[in-house]
Amino acid sequence: MISLKNTLVVYPRYSICLFIFLFCSSILFYSGGTLHNPSTIGYSFTRNFFSDLGILSQENIISVILFAMGLLVVGLNFILYFYSFMKLFNANTFIGKIGKAGSIFGIIGAIFFIIIGFTPHNFVHDSHIIAVNWAFRSFCLASLLLFYSMYNDSRFEWRYALGYLIFSLLIFFYIIVLEFGPSPRDSDFSLVFNVIAQKIIVLVFVLSVFYQSFGNASFLNKHNK
Repeated sequence: MISLKNTLVVYPRYSICLFIFLFCSSILFYSGGTLHNPSTIGYSFTRNFFSDLGILSQENIISVILFAMGLLVVGLNFILYFYSFMKLFNANTFIGKIGKAGSIFGIIGAIFFIIIGFTPHNFVHDSHIIAVNWAFRSFCLASLLLFYSMYNDSRFEWRYALGYLIFSLLIFFYIIVLEFGPSPRDSDFSLVFNVIAQKIIVLVFVLSVFYQSFGNASFLNKHNK
């Protein structure tokens, strides 16, 4: 039987490390091309989205595989993570139900992460965009609900609850960029703006996972889970 310590502390840390390794490897094998200049060689951190690594072509096949594997690893891990996190809440209380609802939205977001990896935007653009939008919307709702439930549950430390609030606000601002920001097709500046915004939210996501793993470890140690 898999312990809560593994699913809430150990596995998230290792999965994020593996995620970073696979993405960095995918970048090394990226054949090249940006939205405004398809002839560029290699990956540009200011003009290539992460999803560009999943552009399906004969020259880019290794990058595509590594990109999909990275999202599959993190997606499967967070399905397990949020499923396990639900067990920390009492289903008979309002706060507990809010916490479980937040965990369910986290599972939904994780599923959309997997879908992103298997929907190359140069072949199934609309499906890819839907998956991206709903992944971030789901994680935004998950973080907001988990903040509320953890903040109102004395068993959890307030600083880790606050971490979910900050994460939800940053994702919300990124959703605003996705919905109302300049289209990356408009100009080179718009492309760079959108790419940098994506890089920032992915960095925040990675840091948040590590931060919450310490909160989970503290909770499990105190309550002998």
